[in-house]
Amino acid sequence: MSNLEYIDDYFNGSPDDQQKQRFEELINNDVAFAEEVAFYVAAKTTLQQHAQQEKKERFNNLYRQQHAVPVVQLKPAKRVWQYFAAASVLLFIFLLTWFVNNRKTSPDQLADTYIQQNLLTLPVTMGTQQDSLQTGLNLYKSDKLPEALQYFETMLKNNAADDAAKKYAGIVSLRLKNYDKALTYFKSLELNTASFSNPAKFYHALTLLKRNNTGDKNAAVLILQDVVAKDLEGKETAVGWLKKLE
Repeated sequence: MSNLEYIDDYFNGSPDDQQKQRFEELINNDVAFAEEVAFYVAAKTTLQQHAQQEKKERFNNLYRQQHAVPVVQLKPAKRVWQYFAAASVLLFIFLLTWFVNNRKTSPDQLADTYIQQNLLTLPVTMGTQQDSLQTGLNLYKSDKLPEALQYFETMLKNNAADDAAKKYAGIVSLRLKNYDKALTYFKSLELNTASFSNPAKFYHALTLLKRNNTGDKNAAVLILQDVVAKDLEGKETAVGWLKKLE
C-alpha cells in the first residue's frame, strides 16, 4: 500500500487510538510522509471546494433561467471565491509545515518509532555461527523474547567474543525494556573497533533515548554527535534525530 492510499484510508476510516498515535508519529518523524499528508489534505480541500462551486454554478444557472438574473453580476463573486480558496490551501500547507517542523518529539517517541520500523525483525549476520544465530532469531521473530535472550546469552557463555550474539542479546534486552542489560551489551560491543560495520554506539544512544531517565537525552545527543562525526553506522538517522533533540 502506498503512503497516499494509507493516508486516504486513515482520513476516510475510523482509526482507533493506536492508529492515531502511529499516524502522528509518522508525521513527526518522517518529513516526506508529512509532505504527502499536506498534499493530500490540500488536494482534497481543493476538490471539495471545486465540487461545491460547481453545485453553486448549477444552482445559479437554474435560478437565472427561471428568474433572468444577469450572468455578469456573479463573475466577481466567483473570482473572489477562487482567490479565497487558493489562499486557504496555502495557509493550511504553511500551518501543517510549521506544525511538523516545530512540534517537539520526546526521546522515547523517536526510539519507539525506530524500533517499530527497524527492529521487529532482524537479519542474520553472515558468519560461521549463522545456523546458531538463526535459531535465536526465529524465536525473536515469533515474539518469544525471553527465550531468544536466553538463547543468545547461552551462545555468549560458550563464546564471549561472539559480537553477533552480543548485538542481538542487546536488542532483545532493549525490546524487553531491560535497559541496563542492553547498555551493558552495547557498551561491550563498542570495544570492537576492528569491525567495519558496528552499530553499537547508535544502539547505545537508542537505548538511552528509550529509557529517557534524567540525563539520558543529553548523553544520547553526545553519542549521536560522535556517530555523525566518525561516520559510524546509523549516521543518517542520527543526523535527523539531532535536529529534533538539540
